[in-house]
Amino acid sequence: MPDETNEWKWLGDQVWLELLEPMLHEDPVLADRAAKLWHYLLVEIESGPDGVTNAAVCLENALRLTFPFTTTYQACMILFQESLGDDFPAQKDSLAVLSEAIVRVKAALKRAARSHRNKRSRGSCHSR
Repeated sequence: MPDETNEWKWLGDQVWLELLEPMLHEDPVLADRAAKLWHYLLVEIESGPDGVTNAAVCLENALRLTFPFTTTYQACMILFQESLGDDFPAQKDSLAVLSEAIVRVKAALKRAARSHRNKRSRGSCHSR
């Protein structure tokens, strides 16, 4: 059974206020543009099946254009850059490429953490 409390959280005002207030607080022109967008989406949805499709396309575009601002995008970019290395095996399967990049990045992060800890422990010995 789905958690109704969790489901309603996304339909309530609070989630929208947390998102929109920082963006629109001191920019009434941007707030007007957002209001027109919401109005357009509602009109499209209420106009029937073609309008629902148009609204869905609009929301898919918004999701696609939001992606570069997310932490997931940053992680994907790191994996992509890792996969461009000269020693990276050429593979046609993009999931295999990502999997290999994940393995390599995790290993590099572990090495960096160990190196950082070793430098800190050596630095504390020298400072006494």
